[in-house]
Amino acid sequence: MKHQVKLYVMRHGEAMPAQALKGDAIRPLSGFGEQEVLMNAQWLKSYLAQQGSQQLDWLLVSPLVRARQTATILTSQVPAREQQTSHDITPEGRAAVFADWLLTELQRRGPKVKQVAVVSHMPFVSYLMAELDPQVEPMLFPTAGIAELTLSVDDWHGEFIRMAVAEPA
Repeated sequence: MKHQVKLYVMRHGEAMPAQALKGDAIRPLSGFGEQEVLMNAQWLKSYLAQQGSQQLDWLLVSPLVRARQTATILTSQVPAREQQTSHDITPEGRAAVFADWLLTELQRRGPKVKQVAVVSHMPFVSYLMAELDPQVEPMLFPTAGIAELTLSVDDWHGEFIRMAVAEPA
């Protein structure tokens, strides 16, 4: 039986402008960013429930403030059995190296891990998608957008399914 994993790659919500702060790493979400993350987290909760799941098995989060805030809002709707901070998924992260590590780690963890999410930044999320599914050109992720992929862990191949973006009222 093939080991398949649903991977949800999420870009953080809209953040405060960098000019107003001393550094990119400490930029928090804007009020609008919090709303759009909540809307997409609610979409993911509903979508997972349709698939018979109530939680993520593993959540990987960038250490930057806006990504951590996004993960907090996400897990308020969709709990994660395990959450891990990864310094490899910052805006400057190397998508090819991370994709190899992720697939290796999923093989090691085995078939009990079925639902995984990554909360990160542009351009990393775009490059990660292209690494995991070579049929996909690097794409512009909307803030708080969630890309769904099916990973065939045994074959080291991903298939892009859709981009989910909920519009705040």
